[in-house]
Amino acid sequence: MSELVREIVEVAAMVGGDADDPLLIVEADGLAPTAGWTHVRLEPHVYITPPDDGVQDFDLVGDRPAGSAADALAPVEAGWEGPLADWLIGVRIHAADNMVEEEVFEFDDDFDDDDDDDDARDPAEGHVRDNEDA
Repeated sequence: MSELVREIVEVAAMVGGDADDPLLIVEADGLAPTAGWTHVRLEPHVYITPPDDGVQDFDLVGDRPAGSAADALAPVEAGWEGPLADWLIGVRIHAADNMVEEEVFEFDDDFDDDDDDDDARDPAEGHVRDNEDA
């Protein structure tokens, strides 16, 4: 039976794929409560309607070893890749003891140096926008 790992240590979220088929790529490093965890993975929460905050939640879960294992924190990692929802602005990864949020950014390859430094790419819209529009 799967359960949450103990703690999230680091999260990275980025946009991959291409303009016609953008992908959300999420990677998480965490700590399991014992050694020997298997099938460690990120499980996305499923929404009927998109969340108001624009953040996709994931649980970092795995299978605890069947036999006895040393009670020492053990590093684990997992990744997830899937379609980029048009409402998404960030991810939130949950563990038993904490959660970590990370904004999803993709910078425009054709970024003009004359633009404001405060401009950031909006992955949901696929173009550069001012932070005031956020």
